[in-house]
Amino acid sequence: MIKKHFTKALIILFSCVFIGCSSTKNIRENSWAYLEKNEETQHFYQFPNEGTNIPENTEQYIFLRLYNPHAKYNLGTVILQKGLEYVEQHDVSGSHIAIGFDLTDNFYGLTLYANPNLKKEQCTNTLSNEFMKSCDPQKSLQTTFAYPVSQKEYETAIAWVNRKLQNQSTSYSIADNFKMAGVAVKRKNNHDSKKMKKTQTKEEEFREFEKMNKFVCSTFISHVLFSSVDSIRNYMNENLIDPNYVMPTDIVTMPGMQKLFTSTWDEFNNGAKNFVSENPKFSKYLVKNPSTL
Repeated sequence: MIKKHFTKALIILFSCVFIGCSSTKNIRENSWAYLEKNEETQHFYQFPNEGTNIPENTEQYIFLRLYNPHAKYNLGTVILQKGLEYVEQHDVSGSHIAIGFDLTDNFYGLTLYANPNLKKEQCTNTLSNEFMKSCDPQKSLQTTFAYPVSQKEYETAIAWVNRKLQNQSTSYSIADNFKMAGVAVKRKNNHDSKKMKKTQTKEEEFREFEKMNKFVCSTFISHVLFSSVDSIRNYMNENLIDPNYVMPTDIVTMPGMQKLFTSTWDEFNNGAKNFVSENPKFSKYLVKNPSTL
């Protein structure tokens, strides 16, 4: 019943946004339009990305997977996707994001439709997750990103995800989704909307994150990264970015993030292998990290 009301409310909330907005769409690299234009089913990006450098002290990578889902029957997913496309301010688009610690098809994401809400997501085995099951793996797209970190930061992020996975009270917040939608619309005209009022130390974030159990997909991951990775926490503090109002594409466009490849969901494993064949330093990530659940 809650999910039905959620879908209806999303339709009402975004219907006024969609009117006349089709002309605002741009062809982004992680879209079907771009792949079709270039006659591709997979797209690989130069590594390191143009104009970027990998820090010399890099010991590990944390991976993010940005989704452009093609829903088979879930109207809520369609409405959310279209709404975010309209308010998108970055050169990539996506309505859902998950975190992983290797390049196997084992990422962790938070959705309303999965049970429990925080659950492993596999693009090539969509039946294992209710949200993934509602999407067409041959028409849905994903783009995989990597962020360079230290060994300690990598292990801290894994520990946070494992802890929240084991805590069955971690859930998707419908109320926060509406707040996020309102902020997204405001940011289209005012990029500084919902800035933090003050910076936050690592210890303060630890205490806050430990107590929290309600998120949307992107705020959960922003808190994992804010709590674990010094460079991301410093960047968010310097720019007064509130982790409670971060959109999926805000995360993957942070400085230092590396865009690796785009593929359909069912081609994720092939995409990962093809990327590694051109970038053999990532070969160890083709094996699942035993520290993850």
